[in-house]
Amino acid sequence: MATVQTPRRISQWTLRLAAGQAAISAAIPLNASVGAVATAHLSGHEGMAGTSVGLALLSSVAALWVAGRVSDRHGRLPVLTAGLALITVGAIICALAIVTKSYPLLVLGTVVFGCGQGPAMMHRAAAADLYPLEQRAHGVGLVVSAGAIGSIIGPLLGSGLVLVAGVFSLNENAAPWFLVPITAITALILVRGIAVDPRDVARHLSDYFPGADDEPEHGEPRSRRELLQLKPARAAITASTLIQAAMVGVMGVTAVVLNKQGMGPAALGIFISAHYLGMFGLAAPLGRLADRAGRRRTLIAGILVTAVGSVGTSLLGHSIAILPFFFLLGLGWCASWVAGTTVLADVTTPQERGRLTAANDQIVALCGAAAVISAGFVLDRFGFPVVGITLAALLLIALIPVLRLREPTPGVYS
Repeated sequence: MATVQTPRRISQWTLRLAAGQAAISAAIPLNASVGAVATAHLSGHEGMAGTSVGLALLSSVAALWVAGRVSDRHGRLPVLTAGLALITVGAIICALAIVTKSYPLLVLGTVVFGCGQGPAMMHRAAAADLYPLEQRAHGVGLVVSAGAIGSIIGPLLGSGLVLVAGVFSLNENAAPWFLVPITAITALILVRGIAVDPRDVARHLSDYFPGADDEPEHGEPRSRRELLQLKPARAAITASTLIQAAMVGVMGVTAVVLNKQGMGPAALGIFISAHYLGMFGLAAPLGRLADRAGRRRTLIAGILVTAVGSVGTSLLGHSIAILPFFFLLGLGWCASWVAGTTVLADVTTPQERGRLTAANDQIVALCGAAAVISAGFVLDRFGFPVVGITLAALLLIALIPVLRLREPTPGVYS
């Protein structure tokens, strides 16, 4: 079946998901910046700064365990709603903790924020439900690409709130946290405006795309373990996990290396912007590529591009010449994120998709955390080139299951 035109309702709902993704992408990074600084200050130990990200990450992994099952049983919208509500409450608690100078309250707020973080970022999984096989990756790519907007406007809005707080003699350190309720409530309004839950759209695709086949049913939904045994799912998760490890491992120590070379915040900002452009800016055309050339080829391209970015960044980490490699590091991640999410949707029914996507996000998050922590020790002992080359070598492991994957036509696996 060749779907020529996307129905207007589907386009509108995709736009809502994309705008919601942009809004939440503007808020999520606050914990890694403002939250880390507040943790170091309130705990009295600079070495505790990284615990804000760690706590949020572990809370997110735990929440995703529940979110996957809930989204399969009750739909994607309740999970997105709960995630957005939790990060709003968590952000308010964190702001109050800074005002009252309470470290225990900050820990509580960080945990609540983390519990909402994973579920709130599942917009791309909902987008996969809205499209038939032939257009699925493009739909996912459209939503992922909105993250570029959020990553640009987030810091600007946060800085604006700091200026406003200064004018009214309010606590400037707490002010950025109030960006989260603004963006989360905006995303919530957008998401709740979707008339039909994306899970139910997937179950009745022929009602929206004339001539499309409805999603197949397998009776009782398969367990998480059964789904993880599917070869296409294993290939996609392996690729996404190791690419995430390579990206965050290299990215996590690059700022330290550049800072030692005398580069200030302005220069670092340029590198980060190039990286985010690679991560989100080309997601939509990469989705088109996955629909036309196949998910397998897109995953292979993502692995190879990430490897080049990892090695190039680490070898040239002392100079501005790393800029294009930092971009490639994000671009490879984007290819795997779009194609990998689409593979997980291809091999599941609407009643299974949420739990498999959540399991993928859990594995990716844990391995990414392990990589960035390990990269710091490797950098200190062996140097930056060893970090990049080692992580690139690990990507060869991801190539094995992807190369073995057979995809006669895009989205169909033998």
